[in-house]
Amino acid sequence: MRLFPKETWSYAVLLVILFGIATIAVWQTIVFLEARVPASEIGIVTGLLWTLTMGFMLIAGAFGMWSIQFAAGAESRRTVSTIVSSMDYIKDGLLAVDHHDRVTGCNPAGIAMLHDVPIARRPLLELFPFLRPDDIDVLLHQEEPQEVERSHVDGGLTHSLRFRSQPSRGITLLLISDVTTAQARRSHHQQAAKLQLVGQLARAVANDFNNLLCGIAGHAALLPRLPPGAKEMAESIQAIAQSSEHGIALAGHLMELSRPTSGSFPTRMIADHIRNAATTLGDALPTGWKVETEIKETPSTSLTGMQIEQVVINLGQIIASEAGPTGVISIILGPPGSHPLLNIAETFSGGIVLAGTGADLSMLHATTTDSSDDSGLLLAVIHSIMDGAGGVLDKLASVDGRPIFRIALPVTAAFESSDEQSELPFDVDHYLANWRILVAGRRHHHTALTKRLKEAEATVTTVDSITAILAATESETRLDSVVLDWPLLGAEEEGTLKALCKLAPAAGIVVLRDSRPLSRQHQLPGVVYVPEQARVERVLMAMVEARSLAAARNRLTHG
Repeated sequence: MRLFPKETWSYAVLLVILFGIATIAVWQTIVFLEARVPASEIGIVTGLLWTLTMGFMLIAGAFGMWSIQFAAGAESRRTVSTIVSSMDYIKDGLLAVDHHDRVTGCNPAGIAMLHDVPIARRPLLELFPFLRPDDIDVLLHQEEPQEVERSHVDGGLTHSLRFRSQPSRGITLLLISDVTTAQARRSHHQQAAKLQLVGQLARAVANDFNNLLCGIAGHAALLPRLPPGAKEMAESIQAIAQSSEHGIALAGHLMELSRPTSGSFPTRMIADHIRNAATTLGDALPTGWKVETEIKETPSTSLTGMQIEQVVINLGQIIASEAGPTGVISIILGPPGSHPLLNIAETFSGGIVLAGTGADLSMLHATTTDSSDDSGLLLAVIHSIMDGAGGVLDKLASVDGRPIFRIALPVTAAFESSDEQSELPFDVDHYLANWRILVAGRRHHHTALTKRLKEAEATVTTVDSITAILAATESETRLDSVVLDWPLLGAEEEGTLKALCKLAPAAGIVVLRDSRPLSRQHQLPGVVYVPEQARVERVLMAMVEARSLAAARNRLTHG
C-alpha cells in the first residue's frame, strides 16, 4: 500500500481551497474589527484569529488524513480477503489474518480443513486450538516470513500441518499445508535406508559370528581332553566367555539397527480384533473362566491387529494367573471418556480395559509390582510394544489388590501404508484383459477399481448381496476373479468362502478385510485378504495371486 493514496492528494487540494476561503474570511473580520477595536489591541486580536483559524485547519487536516489512511487500509484488507476467499485453485489452505489475529478471509481448501466451520472474524487460535500462543506470536507478529509445524488429531487420525506466514502492513497471509503424507514417506525412506544398512552389515556380522562360533566350538571340543585343573582349561573357559560376550554385543547392535519404527498399518477393525482375542483367550484359559466384552466404536490406531490381539491375550492371562482357578475377565473397548475407566487423554484414539470380575473399582491406584517373573517379562514386552507405537499401558490395582490393565491406543497418521505405494511389477492390464470379474459390495466403494478393470478391457459385474454373488457364480460359465467386502460373508464367513470356491473353482477370491480371522485353522487356497483401504494396484496384484492359487488348487484336486 502506498504512503499517500490518490485520495490524499485530492484532500490536500480541498484543504488549500478551504484555507484560502478561511484566509479571506479572517481578513474581512480583521478589517471589520479595526474600526471598533483600539489600535493598541488590534494586533492581539489579529494574532488570536489567525492562531485559532490555523489550529482548527491543522486539526481538521490531520483527522482527514487519518480517516483517508484508515479507509484505504480497511479497503485494502477487504480486497485481499476477498481475493484469498476466491482462490479455489490452490490445494493448500490460505488464510488472511488481520492485526488483531482474526481471520478475515479463507480459500475453499482452508474451509475444507476447518470442516466448514464459520470463520468470519474469529481468532486464529480458536480455529486451530492445537497452536500455542507463542506460535501465534511467531506467525503473526514478526516482520519476516515464519514457519511453524504442528500435529493434531482429526477424525481419529494424526495430521501434521505446516503454517507459513507472509506478513504485510495490516494483514498477514498464512499458507497451511498438510504434510502428513510427506512426513510418512520421509520416515519410510529413513527406515528403508536403515534396513539397507542392516543388509550391508548382515554379511559382516554373520562372518564375525562364524568366527566366534568356530572359536567356541574349538575350545569346547578341547575341554574334555584336558586333565582336571590344567592351565589350558581355564584359558579355554575364559576364551569361550569372551567370545560369548562379543556375540551378545554383536546381536544387540543388529537388533538395535533392525528395530522397526512406530509407523504401522492403520488398524480400523479394532472391535473385530478384540472379539478374536476374547475368543482365543477364552479357549486358552482354564475351564472355570469366562470372557465378557463391552465394545464401542473406536477410531483407527497405529497398532497392528496382531499386536492388539497379542497384548489383550497376554494381559488376560496375567489377570487369570493372579486371580484364582475361576472367574470372569471383562474386556472394555471405547473412545476416551466413554467409560469411567477410560479417563484417558483425547489425544488417544481410544482405550482397552481388562479387569477381573469382583474387583473393587471404587478406588484405583497405580502399581508396578508383579507376583511372578513370567508376568514381569510379559509386561516388559507389552510396554515395549506400546512405547514404540506411541501408546500407554497402565497397570492399576483395586482396593482388594486385583490387577486392572488399561491401554491407551495411539492414533494413526493419515497416510496409506508404504507397501501400498509400490508400483506394479509387470503389465497387469495386458494380463487382466478378457478376464471375467465379479465385484461385490458397496458400489461407491469400488468405483476406482471397476473403472481400472474396464480400462484393462476386463468384463466386470457388480453386485451388492451374497445372494447376488451366488446367483452370478452359477450363471457365469467362466469366472476368473471375485472381489468382495467381508461384511457380505456374514457370520459363516468360512463356509461361504468354501461355497464360492466350489461354485467358481477357477476364480481367485479377494476379500477386502483388514485382518484374517484367527478362528480359521487352515488358509483356504485361492483366497487372498487385502486391507479395505488398499490402493487399486494392490487389489489387482491380489487378484492375480488369488487366481494363481486357485489354479494350483485345481491342479492338486484333479491331478
